Amino acid sequence: MEGKKRKIFPGANSSKGSYPLFDNIIPKNVNRIFCLKGGPGVGKSSLMKKIGKEFIEKGYDVELFYCTSDPSSLDGVLIKKLGVVLLDATAPHIVDPKNPGAIDEIVNLGNYWDLEELVKSKNEIVKCNKEIGDSFKRAYRFLKASEPIYCDIEEKYKDCMDFGKINELTEKIIDELFRNINSTGEYIKERHLFGTAITPIGCIDYTDSILSQVDKVHYLNGEIGTGRTTFLKKVYEKAVEKGMCVEVYHYPLIPEKIETILIKDLNLGITTSKIFEGNNEINLKECINNSKLINYEKDINFDKNIFDELISYAILNLKRAKAQHDVIENYYIPNMKFDEIEELKNQLIKRILKYEK
Repeated sequence: MEGKKRKIFPGANSSKGSYPLFDNIIPKNVNRIFCLKGGPGVGKSSLMKKIGKEFIEKGYDVELFYCTSDPSSLDGVLIKKLGVVLLDATAPHIVDPKNPGAIDEIVNLGNYWDLEELVKSKNEIVKCNKEIGDSFKRAYRFLKASEPIYCDIEEKYKDCMDFGKINELTEKIIDELFRNINSTGEYIKERHLFGTAITPIGCIDYTDSILSQVDKVHYLNGEIGTGRTTFLKKVYEKAVEKGMCVEVYHYPLIPEKIETILIKDLNLGITTSKIFEGNNEINLKECINNSKLINYEKDINFDKNIFDELISYAILNLKRAKAQHDVIENYYIPNMKFDEIEELKNQLIKRILKYEK
């Protein structure tokens, strides 16, 4: 039987720029970390995809970590049972071995390119890299500009909320979830990642994949500023307090905000993702003073239009960066020894299988 897979983002294009959470890919039982080095188009993502597919077919559960700058590419793979991680260790998410040799090692795909041919394209590659950098800067400026608009919407909804009612609702839900559950006496640090991303092809939501292995999902219904992050934080902190295993998935634009929590020991997810709209709903909108909200309606609608426009401009510039990245790949691909990389893949699979117990 095939193993299960989950799609996750290990970083975000955020209002603060590139926001990596790569350390949270690595599990406590890690045996080996392969840090893949090399330029665009050298085959890092393809290598990880092939190895991930191989182990899924062998019955292993695998986590696939997708790149927010190119969502068709992988930034990492975790073969959970074997404690083996493969990571794209090139810019912008530069990863270097922390325990060289003992756990981590560099796999340099630069050993498999035709250096003399690549040097002939030096000027074009440098030019493309500059244009990529410029496009990312512009994209991040638009994302940064959208944050105060988000905060303006948040402020207006906050002013219309009955937080006493929300506190009461939160306490009730926490009591229902953790009733008769004793603390384990353990402390397991929660794991922080992203389930959604702002990418060159738009906003992508993998929450359905992240929560695919839990039995029950609650949809947390609310607007910006209605207390969704506070609610989710209180619930997951109670789970951590009980010694449970918890995953926390953040909002990519403003990573301090939370979109989804997964409590493995309860086989439960709670999410704001509209994929699960109407699913075992917890409705924070019931705590809004609608007669007060009417006074803000025009301003909120205006803000939402501006916000959507700024996000669209950011995506446009991420798309420009991706287009230049594709141009660079076209310089590398013809100059790679992919038959030798295929042999490398087979060697890595053999080495990874040694961690079978």
